[in-house]
Amino acid sequence: MIKIRKSFRSTYILILLLIIAVCLFALYNTFNSDNKKFVKTNIYEYNNKFSYSYDVNLVENDYITKDNISDGNAYITDLLDKVSLNMTYLYNANKQSDVIYTYQVVGNLEATYLKDGVEQKVWKKTDVLVPMKEQNSTGDSLEVNEILDVNLKEKIQEIKNFQAEVGMQVQTKYTVVMEMVTRTNVLGQEIINIYSPDVVFEIGSKTTTVTTNTENTEKPQVATKMINEQGEQSQVKNVVLTGVIVVAGVMLIVVLLKTKNSNTVRNEYKLELNRILKSCQEKIVVVKDKIKTEGQNVVNVNDFDEIIKVSEELFKPILYWNNEGDEESWFCVDGNNIIYRFILKR
Repeated sequence: MIKIRKSFRSTYILILLLIIAVCLFALYNTFNSDNKKFVKTNIYEYNNKFSYSYDVNLVENDYITKDNISDGNAYITDLLDKVSLNMTYLYNANKQSDVIYTYQVVGNLEATYLKDGVEQKVWKKTDVLVPMKEQNSTGDSLEVNEILDVNLKEKIQEIKNFQAEVGMQVQTKYTVVMEMVTRTNVLGQEIINIYSPDVVFEIGSKTTTVTTNTENTEKPQVATKMINEQGEQSQVKNVVLTGVIVVAGVMLIVVLLKTKNSNTVRNEYKLELNRILKSCQEKIVVVKDKIKTEGQNVVNVNDFDEIIKVSEELFKPILYWNNEGDEESWFCVDGNNIIYRFILKR
């Protein structure tokens, strides 16, 4: 336990408490200030891209001998059999994150009827071609690729059966849709992206073409968030304030637990001892060991001035021994088997 003056100890404690209070107040203002300036900031950018390719298989006929025809052509509808369709989805972002994505592929067979120049949907049938899947990816990009066989011959026959049964001619198409949803979290904000690329088979006329309604997002999709304009400065400020609080707190604990008050400097004992030593320093001899009084006559005097008189009469020095721990001092004059002693105690 370290002894320090009470006034010093109290001052240290007061200063440390003041530092902690000021820092806590500054932190409170940082988190609760009404003067924060928030600005809309781009926190995440991403692109959706889609591509597809296909091979067309024809039913056996006497006119077109190739069993497999690559994409980019017009096809005689009644000769279509199956199509091998390759759908590729690409997701690219400007920063890495954990992305959860779900998707499925469905086929929509739709029939429309034109009445008075207005297109009316009269029938729709949906098939699940690829059941729902959920995956996750870490990084700034991901790719999903699905290869599936589309039985157009079956869909064309369904349309013919529908027209024969209801007795009306309709325009029809078969649309294969990849229903894609991505989710990620950036700076505490969930970013959801829904993208549904498709491939359209126009099978309602004598010839069939293959197209898509999907456009790649050439410009990045941007996610924004309202962010404190002084965010980085505030973070640095908060770290510094927190550090000061921790250091001041540790120092306060040390002062409270490892020190105690000591007023030894300003007590009467010290004052009187200092006065004696200064006034009679030429007569006083400091001794290291306690003055032995065994076997001698000891005369205790009540006033230090008496010791001075004895010293002058006997022409002997004043022997001074100090017990600092107990705050006790002896002043002695040795004269012919008589010890004249003055004891100063606290």
